[in-house]
Amino acid sequence: MVFHKWWGNGLEEKYGQGLNEMAANYPDDIFAVFYNAPGTDTSTNSNPAYRFGYKKDYSHAAPHSIGKSVELLEDWNDLELLLKDFPNPNEVGIFDEVELQLKNAEDRYRLGCWWTLFHEMFWKIRGMENLMIDYYENMEELKILGRKILDFHKGIIDRYAALGFDGIFSSDDLGHQNGPMMSPATFEELYLPLYKELSDHLHSKGMHFFLHSCGDNTKLMEYLIEAGVDVFHPVQKGCMDEVETAKKYGNRITFLVGADVQHLLPEGTASEVSKGIKEVIDIFHKPEGGLLMAAGNGIMPDTPLENIKEMLEVISLYK
Repeated sequence: MVFHKWWGNGLEEKYGQGLNEMAANYPDDIFAVFYNAPGTDTSTNSNPAYRFGYKKDYSHAAPHSIGKSVELLEDWNDLELLLKDFPNPNEVGIFDEVELQLKNAEDRYRLGCWWTLFHEMFWKIRGMENLMIDYYENMEELKILGRKILDFHKGIIDRYAALGFDGIFSSDDLGHQNGPMMSPATFEELYLPLYKELSDHLHSKGMHFFLHSCGDNTKLMEYLIEAGVDVFHPVQKGCMDEVETAKKYGNRITFLVGADVQHLLPEGTASEVSKGIKEVIDIFHKPEGGLLMAAGNGIMPDTPLENIKEMLEVISLYK
């Protein structure tokens, strides 16, 4: 079990300390820790250059992602400026918390984590509308930017590897509710080479590649396996056919199966939660292994506490 105690925005505020006291009875089998990743338009540390943006002032930049982010690169003519001002993966201090937390790892598997891999990073830098157009009008520029992103991630992997980590977890929400956000041909041309090189780098360090991707990834699974992804999360309920996914890919990739946080946990009864999660375990479990369990995403505050406890209980004890 890992990421089974994934608290969404507002959950801890609603239930208070009782939530974590209850959840402490269901420990993580994997030690997972995030480094201090760069900011977007502003830095996350005392170095103002430790962010993916390159302008001093983004106050007039176009917003995207429900207005919570801004377009960091509004004009491809400024690409060289962004590339020259890219954050440094060897930034001092960004692994201080990782090293501090290592004392809690004990003898568990060590998983280094960060959000936003390639598609999500393009989305962060360009905004979704621009990115959808870029797939058709600015593919070569995306490839140049993708190489810079890849090199940054490889530098972060090296730092986790030097600390003895066993795997890397990152996110690329490639799917919406009923298909991928890009055509399979676009994925093959742009993303597959990036994924392959990242995976090869990880495997050369003796590490595993964990990928989180929400939505329907059915049309991309063959590419992800070809690229060398070792563990896929979450096989989103209602988006991917669980039975067909387990049958077709279960002998070639490990699934970190996520309990349904969209409908089952917030809307079901405790008995329905128990039944639903047992069904998922039965679908994906194989005697030779290949199944890990988690929440599908952040558990939201409209979820009854008894349902959270039932989920933790079932994935801990059901065999």
